[in-house]
Amino acid sequence: MIHAFNEIGLRALSPQWAGGRSRRISDDDEAFIVATAKARPSILGWPFTWWSRRILADYLTTDADRPVAIGRERLRQILRRNDVSWQRTRTRKEAKDPGG
Repeated sequence: MIHAFNEIGLRALSPQWAGGRSRRISDDDEAFIVATAKARPSILGWPFTWWSRRILADYLTTDADRPVAIGRERLRQILRRNDVSWQRTRTRKEAKDPGG
């Protein structure tokens, strides 16, 4: 701890600082995460209509068949890299065809 403090200062005292590199997610795990994110939670037995990062991370961690321990930030990075987004496009009521 003394050496870490000498290298990076007060950040070494943070309880969240663990040092070292972050855990790696395999390509198979990443493909499983993306496939799960594209499926509806209700199909997988969860009582939600859409995933949130928190709910998806909880599901992946507690899945009995294939548990994948992942944090929300790492999950966000993987989903973004694979173009997975849950934002729905909203249309304006005024956007109706004026001629029809």
